[in-house]
Amino acid sequence: MLDLADLVEKYGEILTIPPAPVKFIKLVDAESDEEQPNNYHLQSSCIQPFCATRVFQYKISNHKIIAQGEDIKTVYDVVLTTASEVDYRWTPGDTVGILTRNSDEDVDSLVDHLELQSIQHKLYRVEVDPATKKKGAKVPVYIPKLVPLRKLFAECLDLKSIPKKLFIRALLDFTEDDAEKRLLSVLCSKDSSAFDDVVLKTGMSFLTLLQNVPRCKPPVSVLIEHLPRLMPRPYSIANAHGEGGKVRILFSISEACPGLTTSFLRSCCDTNDPVFLYFRSTTHFSYKEDDLLKDIVMIGVGTGIAPYLGILEHRRNSKEAGSLGKAWLFAGFRHEETSYLCRDELSRCLKDNILNDLSVAFSRDPNAHCRYVQDQLEANKERLGRTLCDSDGKLYVCGDGKMMLPQVEEKIGKILADVLCISDEQVKALIKEWKTKHKYIEDVWL
Repeated sequence: MLDLADLVEKYGEILTIPPAPVKFIKLVDAESDEEQPNNYHLQSSCIQPFCATRVFQYKISNHKIIAQGEDIKTVYDVVLTTASEVDYRWTPGDTVGILTRNSDEDVDSLVDHLELQSIQHKLYRVEVDPATKKKGAKVPVYIPKLVPLRKLFAECLDLKSIPKKLFIRALLDFTEDDAEKRLLSVLCSKDSSAFDDVVLKTGMSFLTLLQNVPRCKPPVSVLIEHLPRLMPRPYSIANAHGEGGKVRILFSISEACPGLTTSFLRSCCDTNDPVFLYFRSTTHFSYKEDDLLKDIVMIGVGTGIAPYLGILEHRRNSKEAGSLGKAWLFAGFRHEETSYLCRDELSRCLKDNILNDLSVAFSRDPNAHCRYVQDQLEANKERLGRTLCDSDGKLYVCGDGKMMLPQVEEKIGKILADVLCISDEQVKALIKEWKTKHKYIEDVWL
């Protein structure tokens, strides 16, 4: 719990409270003869970010754990199938967006806090309040017209989001407790750094904030107005397009701090509950028919090899149609014995000349020849430099945008400088040109 006395002492007694935001949402009891929502995810019928298709209902038809143990994340290899007719042909490198859910524990916490237990399954219509003074007020596109409260909390609103200062100001009007009012005032004050220090820097979620103001009972309409959308999560498709719309994905889960969607997917492996997903629009991180003849270099760590599995399967399916360009995979894992993902599958690709070179690094094995993919790039820099410069090839890099991708780009730059004997400025210009021409393509994890 936050210590109010410490906050007041640190951030001062003088507070400038901004005006309350204008309310504009109204919840109305649904008529008894109004149509009940079906069992689909509440966001199934709305437009999805970067969508190429509508939302389809899938189920996990097969799953296996392909990595598990101390000091590593548990990795699942999952196949999803559907009874729907999927009239879309995806490209290797494409992704699906999975509609996620807040955990039952978090939803229960909110329902209990707002004392909505008796009406949590009741159906309401969500409308713009005709009395609002807000100009251009609209119901958010991801909120259906008819919602049961519990499903609204579970499927539409991001309960773990960091509340904005305006939201905290709105909460101020829904508690009668003087200490809570003071706390919320400190956090939303215009002339205090408390919001930055206490909320932003710590990543305090809306639910955590509510725990500090137990007598604050905002109406559901205010949550709809201020909580952001519970966004779908993207996953790389790890198989080539085939009949029936079958989709394969890899996902990893941290037992110490499990993610929202990975926890949901893991539960679906056991419960056979539906998974709602859509196909996202093809980006430049793709492997198209005219790429089959090109030499490609692929770099990924952990589940970052997933899109390359789809590329390799597509190459296998296309092998008899003509000659293939060479394919070289640089992959990084923690341990060779416990976290080398899809080892047998990659070995078969090597044996069948679907994959021509495989360079692997193991970051936590003390006796590993190379510990990071950057080390493997360095160890192969002469041939790698020629491959990148002398061919009409493409370089794919899949991984974390904060750490891994910048480190790989730095290493590629040093290799090009050494092999081509050019300056740092020339290297930067060359990589920029490659990215512009989509010769150097990144799939960025945020």
